[in-house]
Amino acid sequence: MNVQITRVATGSPTPLNRAAAIVTVITAEDLRQTGARNIEDALMSVPGLYVGRSEPGYAPTYIFRGIYGSLNPQALLMINGFPQKSLPIGNKGNVWGGMPVESVQRIEIIRGPGSALYGADAFAGVINVITKTAEDVDGTKLGVRAGSFDTYDAWAQYGGQVAEWSVMFSLEAGSTGGHREIIESDAQTQFDEDFSSIPGYQPISYAPGPINAGYDHVDLRVDLQRDAWQIRFGYQNRNNLETGDGLAGALDPIGSTYRADIANFDLTYAKELWDGELSLVTQLSAYFASQEPVETNYLFPAGAFVGSFPDGYIGNPGHKEIQTTLQQFAVYSGWDSHRLRLGIGATYGDVYETTEEKNFEVDLITPKPEGLVDVSDTDEVWLPEKDRTLYFLSLQDEWQLDPNWQLVLGARYDHYSDFGDTVNPRLALVWATTPDWTTRLLYGRAFRAPSLSELYTISNPVALGNPDLDPEVIDTYELAFNHQLENGQSYGFNFFYYKIKDMILYDTSGNGVAANVGERTGKGVELELIQPLTDQLRLNANYSYQESVNTRLDDDVGYAPNNQSYAQLNWNVHSDWHANVEMHWFGRIQRASQDDRPPVKSASVWNLTIRRANLWGGVELALNLRNLFDKDWRSPSWTRVEYDYPNPGRNGNVTLRYSF
Repeated sequence: MNVQITRVATGSPTPLNRAAAIVTVITAEDLRQTGARNIEDALMSVPGLYVGRSEPGYAPTYIFRGIYGSLNPQALLMINGFPQKSLPIGNKGNVWGGMPVESVQRIEIIRGPGSALYGADAFAGVINVITKTAEDVDGTKLGVRAGSFDTYDAWAQYGGQVAEWSVMFSLEAGSTGGHREIIESDAQTQFDEDFSSIPGYQPISYAPGPINAGYDHVDLRVDLQRDAWQIRFGYQNRNNLETGDGLAGALDPIGSTYRADIANFDLTYAKELWDGELSLVTQLSAYFASQEPVETNYLFPAGAFVGSFPDGYIGNPGHKEIQTTLQQFAVYSGWDSHRLRLGIGATYGDVYETTEEKNFEVDLITPKPEGLVDVSDTDEVWLPEKDRTLYFLSLQDEWQLDPNWQLVLGARYDHYSDFGDTVNPRLALVWATTPDWTTRLLYGRAFRAPSLSELYTISNPVALGNPDLDPEVIDTYELAFNHQLENGQSYGFNFFYYKIKDMILYDTSGNGVAANVGERTGKGVELELIQPLTDQLRLNANYSYQESVNTRLDDDVGYAPNNQSYAQLNWNVHSDWHANVEMHWFGRIQRASQDDRPPVKSASVWNLTIRRANLWGGVELALNLRNLFDKDWRSPSWTRVEYDYPNPGRNGNVTLRYSF
């Protein structure tokens, strides 16, 4: 029986069906079989996880079990166990553009809370992207890809020994013009309708017009290992990244491109003592991110607000940030039936060089008499420069009660310099019910730290910060069953219920101050199946249902389908020929309260990948077709984009790989 192993659930290797959390693992082979170009393509296969789009900028969002926040701060993205979180906004960064997958060894996804291990923002779910090592690459690999929407990618990788070091080097670069599906109506369209009764008024919206989703990217990964040492470095550049439907929901085909640079470094020293009974892991990491406009950002077109802004309504925000972390973990297994894990650490984060140019006053509707002005060093800048310090202490016990029962108990204490303390416990009872069946009862509490903009913004009258905010808190209860057979067949049932309190929302009825006023509950079920049909043909399928309710309004939260399913057939046609078919089905997506638009229609999207290995020598050729039947499928938007975000129509690419 081939049982997958995961580390993300407890920090230690654990069989997937006995993990102390609901975990999905996507391997490098899975990515290759399905023709995924970036991690978003792959994450769409995870039950209970909906990959949508956000305002501003058409950035991808990861919505776990219907838990929605407008900028997606409730999902924690990590690379090699280190958070990729922007302090100003609290998410992975609005200038993202996705992450390519050629350097990815596996992706481990927790559906549910993870704060007892990973701290802030491991709230609704955790995505840990694990990059390749020298052993994974094992030689030199080259690749090129060309496809629809003027999309081109190329990469080079090396894995091997250099002197006494195991070295992995991966460089990927590419560009895309974006899919440019049509936005029928945008925010400016609504203003045009409001002002249409004014004599002589002429509409100025660029809608109907194409969404702007192009960007250039460079991604570098380096992994060095020697004895007890591991050094990893990553760099991501996104340049000329277009802002989708615009930063304020109004199309801007003449400007609005951004550049983002993200760099991360981590140093790990691992040592075993006392005949392996004690493992010590010391880690030092640094994360740097910058975001700056490349061109002028027209939030609204020339002539906006009945001609008050003849040159357009312009705002050009930017910032830089750095976060450094020192942490120590100790795992002790010398106590019979117990494995204890202790962690302690500190993080310092600093947001600096917050910049902004704009041609409107703080009230948002009055033009500045002098036109476009640099307000970077004034109290009108979008966010004051701020820093944050975090200290944490965590403890976990994996207690083997007897051969068939395991109890995992854990908790983490976090102290933040700007809002105080939080404690997040977890409990997992794992029962090997029979040799084939596993039953798990799980509980976890998680929190989301207020972002710096939610705490300190002072220049936006519709979204003001509140330094007295508390963190958002979620309590999640899960019951999971898994049946694993010798022939590779497995299926599982996961039931969950959660309750959220102190959700941070902006007061839309008054002065727009952030406050802990949101309360939500959710429940659902996730069904998963792996079924070998023949020696050459395998079916993977899942179905999920979720109901997330805004309890203050007694209404659906919206923005994610209540029902969704996925099916994949992988066929090894011949030793060198492989075919893969994917089907994604998204049920209707309800609207949030006070949004009277009809629900987003259900849709099914089919993908096909055909690969020919050993075409000659070490060459592989792959053809990937996505949205095979050219389905019109949409991701929900705010009301400013009336007919939602169109996703790509039929498209495809050809990939050539060479290994030697």
